[in-house]
Amino acid sequence: MTTIRNSLIILDSSIPSYEFNKILEIDSDIIAVDYETHTKLVNSNKKHELLDNYLEENERIDLYNFVLSKYDWYKNLSDNSKFEFNKINILSLMSPLEFHEYVLGVLIKLQSIKNLLEIKKPAKIFVSEKFVQIIKLLKNTNKIQAIKSNINSEKGFLTDKIELRFNLFSKPYLFYVSKKNYTRLKGIYENILCKAKNLWLDRKNTKDIILLVEFNTSSYGELIKTLSKSKNQIVLLNRRRSAIWNKASVDILKNSDAKILNLEKYFDTKTKKKFTLEKEKLNKNLHELWESKELFSIFTINNISFWPLIKNRLKKIYDYRLNDYLKFMLQSSNFLNSQNVKKIVCLNESGETENILLQTIDKNVDSILLQHSFLRYNSELKKLQWRYEDQNMLGLTSKKFFLWGNSDLNYFLENSKIQRNQLIISGSPRHDQFLQIKSSLNSHTIKNILITLSPISERSGLGDTNLIIKYNYFLEKILKILNEFNDLKITVKLHPGENPHNSILIDFLKNQSNITVFQIKNPNELIKKSDLMINISPELYDSSTIMLEGLLLRKPVIQLSLDDELSKVEPLKSPIIQISEIEHFEQVISKIINDEIYRKEIIEQISNKLNDYLSFQGNSNAKFLEIIEKI
Repeated sequence: MTTIRNSLIILDSSIPSYEFNKILEIDSDIIAVDYETHTKLVNSNKKHELLDNYLEENERIDLYNFVLSKYDWYKNLSDNSKFEFNKINILSLMSPLEFHEYVLGVLIKLQSIKNLLEIKKPAKIFVSEKFVQIIKLLKNTNKIQAIKSNINSEKGFLTDKIELRFNLFSKPYLFYVSKKNYTRLKGIYENILCKAKNLWLDRKNTKDIILLVEFNTSSYGELIKTLSKSKNQIVLLNRRRSAIWNKASVDILKNSDAKILNLEKYFDTKTKKKFTLEKEKLNKNLHELWESKELFSIFTINNISFWPLIKNRLKKIYDYRLNDYLKFMLQSSNFLNSQNVKKIVCLNESGETENILLQTIDKNVDSILLQHSFLRYNSELKKLQWRYEDQNMLGLTSKKFFLWGNSDLNYFLENSKIQRNQLIISGSPRHDQFLQIKSSLNSHTIKNILITLSPISERSGLGDTNLIIKYNYFLEKILKILNEFNDLKITVKLHPGENPHNSILIDFLKNQSNITVFQIKNPNELIKKSDLMINISPELYDSSTIMLEGLLLRKPVIQLSLDDELSKVEPLKSPIIQISEIEHFEQVISKIINDEIYRKEIIEQISNKLNDYLSFQGNSNAKFLEIIEKI
């Protein structure tokens, strides 16, 4: 083994195994950048430190706030008009939450390494090619040795890859396809099926249109059926996930006479010529922008310009997506000008489809944001949650914001600057169906346990390797405690979204032979068959909608929170049993399994609280229609 004095090895998951093993032959201080690397070092019995330990929580919060201030970075350019088309700045179309997670991740690495170097003061640094640039920004030294790495191995929304998920027997698996291939196959599939089933919107349509943007047809089937009873034509626009991804969704649209918007019908020869001209102009201006010195000053923190660290990725994103942005802007403009669109309903405002449409519509179109997730269930948590709320980060673009219940109304009245007349309680249309499900709850025994896992988000910047380690420890302990009880059937439901932590959880659960794991299965059936739900929440601001769905089916729900902030608030007045310590979990689970009276008391608490969470239960679809017809 070679010993190099006062040296530092910084390892990350981009380093291939042969290089990883070779570098470990050097006797030096070792720093693990990520969880995957930490695990490999543990398995190799190599003493090491975590890079995450070189960044304090207050520093993470400061970085988070800094990134929030950069959402409108393009407005600081000297000539914004060079990037405008139809009065929309092309640079504004990247999802702000994508931008947030990416830039925050880069800054966390930058500040962590800066702190590390200031403390360690190494004479020589071994680091992957992926992080060489950060070191060079921070340290004027030739004592850097780059380790060969797979710098283009990233997966997720910031790359040209789509994550697809499926189950093989009792375990979930992931694989990736290019976005181009996915879009092409989606187009072929939809064209064949929509022609066969007469699902395309006819350009000769004369009815007023209610446009539903990126709605899951199956989840909102009852809403689509209800809206179809009006005199309006219901139209779905789904650019991300197809509106007809299974037979049930096709049947819903056919039975409702709802139609799907075929954007290609709004891209004629004249529009194509305009597209080519605008694309050429914008491409030229963007390429000039990427070399502009302006960006060095815009993307500067603590006298360090981090523009070199994000330049290539942002350039790649905008270069890759420019075609899509421009084409959709032209298509949506043609569609809106040729059809009488009265109302547009979105589930979020940060997605690129939603963002472009909301900037394209004129003032005569009523835009509605419909709450899509369960986040706020207790007043004591509001201050902690508000920092990470979409409307705090993004504001409200839509004219109206439809909320599920009084709890949410009070939350936004107390925290946001949204006007009272913009906030309307409509109930949750997609949850009417839950009240029609006959629960199989057996009050006498607990046999079926459903564990739901909320993944660690990259939004807050607080989710580090230590949190992943803690999460795995808690999950392992929970499974061990449950296995000590006789005849318990354990099912695990992963979050359906694309998230890097889901991959870690899948790998962890593959070694658990006595449980069934799902990621994409309809949760309704899983909840219905369960006698008890256990949810693991890594961060307080994300409390998971599936817990509310458990309450709707009158299931006892335990939430095990890994967030240390929970210990700073008073015990929560909620039918959801809140736990932050694994020792407490063992006590609670024993009581809830063995004490029938205790279980009944918990279930009895649910109804009153649900009235606060959800208004117009079982009737929210009809209420939704009633409200929008009055707008």
